[in-house]
Amino acid sequence: MSTRPNGSPARCLVDLSAQDRLRGGTPSGTPRLRVLCCPPSGAAAGYWRFLVRDDVHVLGLQYPGRESRFREPPASSVAALAAEAAGAVAAAPWASSAVPLVVLGHSMGASVAAELASRLEHEEGIRVSLLALSAKAAPGTVDDDAELRAGLDPHDPQADEALVRWLRNLGGTPEAVLADPELLALQLPALRADLRISMAHDRLPAPVGAPLLLLRGAEDDTVDATGMDAWGPVGTGVVQRREYPGGHHPLAAHRDRLLDDLMACAAPGRSR
Repeated sequence: MSTRPNGSPARCLVDLSAQDRLRGGTPSGTPRLRVLCCPPSGAAAGYWRFLVRDDVHVLGLQYPGRESRFREPPASSVAALAAEAAGAVAAAPWASSAVPLVVLGHSMGASVAAELASRLEHEEGIRVSLLALSAKAAPGTVDDDAELRAGLDPHDPQADEALVRWLRNLGGTPEAVLADPELLALQLPALRADLRISMAHDRLPAPVGAPLLLLRGAEDDTVDATGMDAWGPVGTGVVQRREYPGGHHPLAAHRDRLLDDLMACAAPGRSR
């Protein structure tokens, strides 16, 4: 078993389905699928709220440095995020449930998801039913985005402007946020910290036995099919691929199709 992180690891898991039930007063039923979601750089657990549906239990990882964890220092590495999350999952009351567990990560979250699934299987004895990785080339691929690197340079006085240009080109961030200096001052530090550990992450974790689902937007110019296929060695099961219309953030626009794909590709159950 892995060593638990200091503090309260449960803070890193946000039950988005439970929040939705509290707002709507709807009763809890037995879900067909449980999805543990790792957000992209700069995003909070609520990025995945669009996935909430009556028959799906959705949990989002809350990285330090945002929302309820705003005052915490940023994570030191992708592996540290995964270790904290693995401890929280192993301690969760649903950890031994027969409901299929999917670990899903988008962009930087794909790296966290791969590490998390590996730690769950090899250190916690929890084998996930599906590992789904979206919009991120596997570690070790070449990153030649000069504008992004300029946005991360602490000595560049134009770093914030470069990062905003990069975000605008990437899509997915509301223009109202990009044009508001106060909002940017709150969000850019977490984004920059996430991007640094994401770019420093250069290894694949120990492979998992779960099926692997590789996702990307058909118009996403940040990653091609070859970059996605480089994730292949992280799983020893069946590898499947899906492309959705859109750019770097296509998943919310295709929520039901995504959930159908996750259910279709997930193994029937998992063992602990």
